[in-house]
Amino acid sequence: MKISSFTLKNYRRLANATLVLDDKTTVLVGANNSGKTSCIGALHTFLRGPENLNIRDISKRNWKEIQLLGKKVEQKFPTNEEIGELSGDLTGLLPSLDIEIMAEASEAYKLRDILPDLEWCGGTLSVRINYEAVDFSKFFREFVDTRSVVSKHGGEVSLWPKDLCDFLEKGRNFSKYIRQKHYILSKEEEFNEAGEIVVNEILQPLTSEALKKLIRVDVISEQRGLGSEDAKVQKGPYSEKQRLNKLLREYYEHILNPEDLPEADDLIVLGQQQKLEKDFTDRLNGQFEAPFEELKNMGYPGIGGNPTVEISAMISGMDALRKTSSVRYRFDKNEEEFLPESYLGLGYQNLIYLTFRLLEFRDRWMRVGKSASYDGSVEAQSEPIHLVLVEEPEVNLHAQVQRVFVSKAYNTLRNHSNLRDRETQQDNPEYQTQLVISTHSSHVVNDMDFKSLRYFRRNSADKSILMDHTSIANLSELFVNPKNEILFVRKHLKLTHCDIFFADGVIFVEGQAESLLVPEFINKSFPSLSNRYISIIEVSGAHTHKYKDLVEKLGVATLVLTDIDSVDKDGKSCFPQKKEGQLTNNDTLRKWHPRIESLDDLIDLKSVGHGMNSNGAPLYVAYQKPTQISGKEVLSRTFEDALILANFEDDFFQKKESINDAKFNFEYGIKSLSESLYDYVQNLKKGDFAFNCLFHLSDNETISFTPPKYMSDGLMWLEKQLLPSS
Repeated sequence: MKISSFTLKNYRRLANATLVLDDKTTVLVGANNSGKTSCIGALHTFLRGPENLNIRDISKRNWKEIQLLGKKVEQKFPTNEEIGELSGDLTGLLPSLDIEIMAEASEAYKLRDILPDLEWCGGTLSVRINYEAVDFSKFFREFVDTRSVVSKHGGEVSLWPKDLCDFLEKGRNFSKYIRQKHYILSKEEEFNEAGEIVVNEILQPLTSEALKKLIRVDVISEQRGLGSEDAKVQKGPYSEKQRLNKLLREYYEHILNPEDLPEADDLIVLGQQQKLEKDFTDRLNGQFEAPFEELKNMGYPGIGGNPTVEISAMISGMDALRKTSSVRYRFDKNEEEFLPESYLGLGYQNLIYLTFRLLEFRDRWMRVGKSASYDGSVEAQSEPIHLVLVEEPEVNLHAQVQRVFVSKAYNTLRNHSNLRDRETQQDNPEYQTQLVISTHSSHVVNDMDFKSLRYFRRNSADKSILMDHTSIANLSELFVNPKNEILFVRKHLKLTHCDIFFADGVIFVEGQAESLLVPEFINKSFPSLSNRYISIIEVSGAHTHKYKDLVEKLGVATLVLTDIDSVDKDGKSCFPQKKEGQLTNNDTLRKWHPRIESLDDLIDLKSVGHGMNSNGAPLYVAYQKPTQISGKEVLSRTFEDALILANFEDDFFQKKESINDAKFNFEYGIKSLSESLYDYVQNLKKGDFAFNCLFHLSDNETISFTPPKYMSDGLMWLEKQLLPSS
């Protein structure tokens, strides 16, 4: 049994998004503000904290509809029949979550509460969690009565409530009138009069306890606040602000406490504890005998049966763990010196904290030790599914520890004899652990199988959803059975970096020179781009097109800065010339965009033809175009000769003998400049060329190179793509 997917509607940016879960570990990736945190928060709210939902969690597009609904009620209070319709309208605007569970027929006894009928023979089951208005008539009456008082005053002063959303936002009105309800969801297909297939949803009421018996949910939020005092607890739906010693106290109390259902070993500990308590009590009362005698001189206990004062020492493991020094770090077990908890680096504190949280989640799920009595009935069965949500585990962890933690987290959650056979390492199918991690770290992604990635794709408003929204791309569709191009992409990204999954925009460049100098061009000439998260990926024109499927899946704005790579009719490299029947040898230009092979056609391509929508992803492919030098048209074949032409009079290049000779030959008609620069570049060590350019620029911050025009055009296009929407 496992959770197949969650479908979330009307929740912040996630107006209608489906998250498909991996059997084991699912990793949520995407650019900032794409909805990853909202997704974790929504799952926590729906499955563990229903009271945490508030009006601000409703998708922005629905606010006006709710406000209009309130105006309608103000104008004419609805009849009983109309109240039923309005209730359905409001429910359709509030957040909902559909949970799809996949199970075998043999597991029917566990699922009996959510079976739609007795004919189910295995497969998919669905549960819907809605937020709905309760006591609808009273809800609208209170709103209308409150508004009638406000409307009498009018004027320029804005009084509460301005509208139905405002009424629900303040006080306890939202939690008072909007409640969570559960349903068994089943679907039936039928043909309408036009012969089209229509899917009808059938909802059967379900108690919230039914789902709790099936799915256990535990959460680690990124708001861990390690190193802070216990008293400074941050409020919030699932805040984690606590010190490590507090975490150990909770683990002790829930799982280890010998006072809960004592066993044979616990009796020995309790006996020692009680003897220690008696000895300490006798000692304390002896020490306080004189002060208590002085108390009698003050008239206490006096007459009338007042109790005498006595000290009773209470000693337990919890008392030991309450002290701030209860957790400490020792460098050598044979030495007395130690460091208190607060002296260890935040990274190691965080790693220890995360590990203990996972241990606690697992052991409480498996009812280890005393946790059975803490969670309720001693006989309570462990839930078949354990869903663990971890938000940004990379906080305060350096790169290597990030990779180790994420690779080990799932195994930690399964390291129990009921969950995994320790000899064969085979998982017990009776219990399913599903770990969901949200991250901003390319180091975390680098250590994961890409099929477990779920990319949160930001989309602009369209006809179906009238607001900026997020859809979730399931990358397993690309990486489960990858074709050769995707195999290359996976290997290439893991050998370089995986920040493409977190970028606002992507720039593909040809070689080392471009990868070093394009960031310099951006900083000097396109400052607004430098404020965006841009992934610059170095890959040759022979392979860039292999990223096509991934780029289209991500829908990210993509700029390809590539070379025209002219060849003659025999396919041999040559300097570019018009009207000579030359071709391009660049597979990106031939196979991705603009899908043109003729050099003349590529040179003549209008600016608008460089951009396109590549199956949902904005794409612009830029390559060398003619440059005017001394009133003559000059062609370049690669970035290096294009850069020289764009900065032809710069002393840095004119001091080079070969370029100075090329200029002389060009001015006196001895040899074309295109041919001279082609010969120069052919003999270049391109890495040395790139670093020499960079060293030149670093000598004086005030100087800069002019980017070749094809690059400027491409960067301008990307800049416009990443402007904030108005």
